[in-house]
Amino acid sequence: AATGSSDGTAKLWDDHGGNLATYKGHADRLARIAFHPYGHHLATTSFDRTRRLWDVETAAELLLQEGLSRAVYALAFQCDGSWCVSAGLDAVGWVWDLRTGRHVHTLTGHIKPILAVDVAEDGYTVATAGEDHTCRLWDLRQRRCIYTLPAHSSLISAACFETKQGGTLLTASYDGTVRLWSTTTYACLNTLKAHEGKVAAVAVAAEAALVFSAGFDKSLKRWCVDREGEGPNAL
Repeated sequence: AATGSSDGTAKLWDDHGGNLATYKGHADRLARIAFHPYGHHLATTSFDRTRRLWDVETAAELLLQEGLSRAVYALAFQCDGSWCVSAGLDAVGWVWDLRTGRHVHTLTGHIKPILAVDVAEDGYTVATAGEDHTCRLWDLRQRRCIYTLPAHSSLISAACFETKQGGTLLTASYDGTVRLWSTTTYACLNTLKAHEGKVAAVAVAAEAALVFSAGFDKSLKRWCVDREGEGPNAL
């Protein structure tokens, strides 16, 4: 497992809590971390306005992307790891080719900071969401936004695609809900009244129809989601 900290470092841990590696280089607190799909690299985003790629085993810095105007907040890898999308407080998404380290496309349209990004298993559909209460879906083949979901009544803290069956996007918000969306009809399939207050994160278990949400109410909840909205089991 890996963690990112306000001290500007990321750390790799073993199953017993032992520190295996520390990744140093950022000049400000970290926002997000993500493992490359192959597991050999770790990406970090930071309020120092950079994105970095590290060798997991040696902790060597392999790639540094800088020159952005504001903090880099979110990041997601394409399924085969050849490119990634980063986004941040400048309200712009950036597509990077990891084979060359070059910026290849820009996602513009949000009017407030982007706090969440994910890439679908098809390898070309991207979701971005943030403080403007919307979630935008992008088709990188067409290089354009294909739909804007007026998803929530407050900022969206997390967005992720369900990978087992496909065709479903989840969003979590400070309005206290998690919502499931069809990526073909763009209809809201279900609204989970998840927490007493802000929802900070949402994740999907690929092996089963399980959704996990975490909130500012200090609870972690597990949901059995069959698109009909069975209730949560609080952990």
